[in-house]
Amino acid sequence: MRLVLPFMTVIALSMCVACGPAVAQSVAATTEATIELTVTPPPTLTMAEATPEATSSTSPTLHVWWPDALSPTSNQKATLTLADNVDTFRATIPDLSIEMRLKKAQDSGGIIDTLETAYAVAPDALPDITLLRRSDLLAAVDAGYIQPMQGQVTSAVLGDLYPAALDLGRVDGTLYGLAYALDVEQIAYRPVVLNGNFARFADVLKDKQKFVFPAGVTEGLSDAFFLQYLSAGGTINELAQGLPNSTALLTVLNFYKQAVDAGIIDRSVLDYAQPEDYLFQLAQGKFDAGLITSTQYLNLLSSGQSFEAAPIPLANGEPSTVVNGWMWVVVTKDKDKQALALRFIEWMSDANRLATYSRVINMLPARRAAMRSWDTGAYTELASRLLANANLPLSTGDSGILRAMENALAAVISGQRTPEEAVSDVVEQGKKP
Repeated sequence: MRLVLPFMTVIALSMCVACGPAVAQSVAATTEATIELTVTPPPTLTMAEATPEATSSTSPTLHVWWPDALSPTSNQKATLTLADNVDTFRATIPDLSIEMRLKKAQDSGGIIDTLETAYAVAPDALPDITLLRRSDLLAAVDAGYIQPMQGQVTSAVLGDLYPAALDLGRVDGTLYGLAYALDVEQIAYRPVVLNGNFARFADVLKDKQKFVFPAGVTEGLSDAFFLQYLSAGGTINELAQGLPNSTALLTVLNFYKQAVDAGIIDRSVLDYAQPEDYLFQLAQGKFDAGLITSTQYLNLLSSGQSFEAAPIPLANGEPSTVVNGWMWVVVTKDKDKQALALRFIEWMSDANRLATYSRVINMLPARRAAMRSWDTGAYTELASRLLANANLPLSTGDSGILRAMENALAAVISGQRTPEEAVSDVVEQGKKP
């Protein structure tokens, strides 16, 4: 069996598959090196630097770009599980070669940037399939880099996706991406200090549930503020029209004014633009609770930290979250390759395989059946509940109003404006042409 894996980053891992006597093998790859996996019964996996062998012109090859965020180089179990999943699929099709390239997930030189470059100057270098996050999927659809999947994915898979997971891959009602591994936003707290009663504004204020969150976002509206605005009666349409609901906005700002006055929220939250800015401090015990992603939470647990999870505080309604994650997309325009690509995607999205791999990389599975296979007690229940009532990242809205709303939040937290004055500022912004 032959599986070709060209990796973008330097990997040096020691791997062993215990099927009979344990056999330790090394994994080594340099930039853009080609990695060949050889499987000989009994299934002992060997990875070594190699040059691809010539294949028959009739032998199919599937080209896959795999984001490095879904294959942590320090996670030997993830590397081995991924290799096994891919190679067992390859074995179902005679003479199939699968070429996987590990790509930078995002930012400069990320997958979407590389797609843009290859599409323009080297179309033969494009993958047949890859995985993208929501913002990049929208950009890829707009640029025509990926193909619609509408009507090509089995109902057994689509019907098992969480509603928001299905919507992640849709653009104007057409399916372009199939959700695979997800992140949600939540509160992580230390149960030895706090009781975890975060679900409602009133509970947070009554029980003094101190927490940190990124109040210093520099673009758009923070996810927490967005969710809280919706929970207070606001709508996405209002934001798109540049006419936010003043009552909903006042409800949220009043909560933050009371929380600051009670010492529940410190003004230092304005220094943080994203959870990564305080994640280390949270882990070190400076904070007893903070808004982080589900992956960050599971990583903390994996490192031996003692945290529990709670939903983001809301004004009313069911616990909710903002969901994002990685979706399979089809790049190739070749119909035969598309059929092969979709077959591979559904293989990788099998509930049991997805449950195992998502757990290994500390991301949430997009399928309900896969989530039910997790063995994480109360957290599985909370994560499933959040996914069942999740919102997509806010991608529409009047940019001036969104910035004004975030400025209003900062002004209230810093004490520069009362909630009423801050709401008035936002309303005035909405009147501007």
